[in-house]
Amino acid sequence: MKSEVFDKHGNRVSLEGGTLKDGMTLRVPHMIMDSAPTLQFHQPGSVPLADSERHVREAAYQDRKRSLSDRWRALAPAEPLAGARPPQTTPAAAVATPSDAGDRYTARCAALELAWRS
Repeated sequence: MKSEVFDKHGNRVSLEGGTLKDGMTLRVPHMIMDSAPTLQFHQPGSVPLADSERHVREAAYQDRKRSLSDRWRALAPAEPLAGARPPQTTPAAAVATPSDAGDRYTARCAALELAWRS
């Protein structure tokens, strides 16, 4: 099958000069194939399950359902990006308490008053 050219109204036309004009459409056929022949693996009909297999299947289904329902409760830690720096391991600086803040402010003011001398 060869490629087909259509004008802007959808009518099939021949390609003149080898160039598409505005509004023209070019359709090119292509073949798509599966990686394995389907006739080899396809077996029509349902597969009967023994009672023991049904219990196993039902247990697996309930486990999966429970896992999906409870997944938000225990979020896994995010994986660091490749090349990212490791997180900080040193303890954070201590935060001044309100009672300590007045003393620190007074010391700062005294240091600023004497700063012009040095």
